[in-house]
Amino acid sequence: METLSRWGKVIDKCKQPNEGSNAAFWRAALALYARPGAQAALLDLQDRHGGDVMAALWALAAAGAGRRIDAAAMTGFIRATASARAEAARLRAARRAAKAGDAAAYGAAKTAELAAERAVAAAAPDPATAGSPDGGVRTARARHNLDLAVQGLDPPPGRALRETLASLVAG
Repeated sequence: METLSRWGKVIDKCKQPNEGSNAAFWRAALALYARPGAQAALLDLQDRHGGDVMAALWALAAAGAGRRIDAAAMTGFIRATASARAEAARLRAARRAAKAGDAAAYGAAKTAELAAERAVAAAAPDPATAGSPDGGVRTARARHNLDLAVQGLDPPPGRALRETLASLVAG
C-alpha cells in the first residue's frame, strides 16, 4: 500500500496539463502512436537504440503539420523538454522495475509515466510552428525530421525502422 501512495504522489506531481498546454501536440502524438505498427516501432527505437519516443513523435507531428525542422528546432525541443523528459525516463525505469511486482503498483507506475509523457508534450514547442513550411512530400519531410530526432543514437536505427516511423505521417 505504501508503494501505491508513493505513486499517487508522483502522479500528482506530473498532473496532466490543462487542455491549452500544447494539447494539439498531445493529440497528434496519441494519434501517431495509435497507427498500425507505431507502438512496436517506437518501442524498438526506445529500447534497442536509446531513442526518445516523444522527440520522434514531435518530429513526426511537425512533418504531419507541413513543417520541416532544422537542428535549431530540434535543439529547442530538447532544451524545452529536458526536465520533463528526465522525469519521464526516471518513471519509465521505475515502471520497468515494478513490472515483476504487484500489479496495482505497476499500473500506478504506468499511469505516472504517461502523465510525465504528457508533461513533455506540454513543455514542447508547438510542432505546427517549428522549423519552416514545406509543401513537399510528407514522408520525405518525415524522414528528414526523424533523422534529426534520432541523430547520434548508438546503435543508429536502421533504414527499415526509420521508414516505418516516417510512414506514420502518411496516413
